[in-house]
Amino acid sequence: MSKIGMEYPFNRISGKPMKECDTVFKMVFSQPYLYGHDRSRYKYNPTAAQLVQNTKFRQAAQQTHNIMADIDRVEPYKTAWRNYIKSGNTRYKTLRGYIFSQVYLSL
Repeated sequence: MSKIGMEYPFNRISGKPMKECDTVFKMVFSQPYLYGHDRSRYKYNPTAAQLVQNTKFRQAAQQTHNIMADIDRVEPYKTAWRNYIKSGNTRYKTLRGYIFSQVYLSL
């Protein structure tokens, strides 16, 4: 990622300057700089390890969605999550995040 200081003709720019360009620009409002990010590295095929991780993440997300849709399956997770929070741990702010982490670890 590169950091660019803007001059007078361009006070603010975001997005791609042209359709064929691989660099995406964004302006962070708290800072006076423009950030450029080259997205060309995403055009390559993922490695075998990345594919395995993506598949595992997709399966965990689907199972989490199925659990959240069924009230009977949510209850044990809800009580475990509440006990987890009462014990002083605040890592998982939402029930969905807690369920996802438990499902992801079980895969």
